[in-house]
Amino acid sequence: MFGLFRLIAALLVLITHIGGVPFVAGAAVWGFFMLSGLLMAGALNSRYGLDAKGVSSFLGSRAIRLFPMYWLTLLLSALLLWMGNNPERALLVNAALKFPDTAGEWAANLLIVGQTTFGIGRTDAALSPSSWAVDVEILMYFCSCLFLARSPRIAVCVLVLLCMAFLVLWWFARGMVQAGDLSLASQLLYSFLPAAMLPYSIGTLMWFKREHLKPMGPAWLVAGVVGVLACTIFIHPRTVTLAYILVLPCLIAIIGALMYWPRGGRLIKIDTFAGHMSFPLYLLHWTCAYAFVLVTPPEWGWIAISENRYRYNQEAFLSVMALTLIVAALAAWLIERPLEQKRHAWLKRTIRIRED
Repeated sequence: MFGLFRLIAALLVLITHIGGVPFVAGAAVWGFFMLSGLLMAGALNSRYGLDAKGVSSFLGSRAIRLFPMYWLTLLLSALLLWMGNNPERALLVNAALKFPDTAGEWAANLLIVGQTTFGIGRTDAALSPSSWAVDVEILMYFCSCLFLARSPRIAVCVLVLLCMAFLVLWWFARGMVQAGDLSLASQLLYSFLPAAMLPYSIGTLMWFKREHLKPMGPAWLVAGVVGVLACTIFIHPRTVTLAYILVLPCLIAIIGALMYWPRGGRLIKIDTFAGHMSFPLYLLHWTCAYAFVLVTPPEWGWIAISENRYRYNQEAFLSVMALTLIVAALAAWLIERPLEQKRHAWLKRTIRIRED
């Protein structure tokens, strides 16, 4: 059931960015990281192995999984920016949605890595503005290969160190808030690699302790969802940091319950296709919002400018969501699904050669 989880998490990102609902995008990205930590630990230990050949196969598989869809996203965004020929409106959709100006920005856009510095800062020009999180996740893949996924003892030690580091980061972030630098303080506790690795390392430890998660059932899923809603509605308006801390056990409950969720034949197909939709939906929602802005008559009054960015009313938000879902479904059907089939065929050949 992880495909549906990823799709819902991508929709939560859209709900924050386009719908203006705070916090749920951050919780969703941490959910992505936690699930990724679990799945990557499982892949490295069960499928690839942690020797040099296994790690190289793992990284090659990850590249095949990420880059074709990502490069298609860049192409679609570039075509839309060129055809729309209205950079001012693009910047009102997202302040980074523009063509790169320098060789460094072009390299970061093409390679993903380099769009942020260990999770701090963002590139000024991004054809896919949300892809900075993929940059951070790629760094965590290397951490899994080098040490994190190698044993449960290492995973526990890393998690303890990251909890201690989070306290230090919180102390620095509090000083930044008092100095008025809210953006850097937020990144320090949310996307900076030691903070982002907190949910990722929890996911890794969940894989090592997966037998203990078998008793988790639907009640845990319901409790986790209710907890995320409580963090969003009641806790986040009062204290952002506590909301992120408390959302972690909620995500553990959700992912733990889904790990052993019974899957029938039809449900497997739905879940798999939802998983194929999640990545293009996450990457393309800003592009789809810009496309919607270009074709929506101003006299409708669906979109307004506030604080140097577009704000969408309910009709506009639902329209952007529908457009993004349609584009993501097409990308899943035409690109992601056949590409996954080829990737799995390549993996079977690679793993068989490695075993021989």
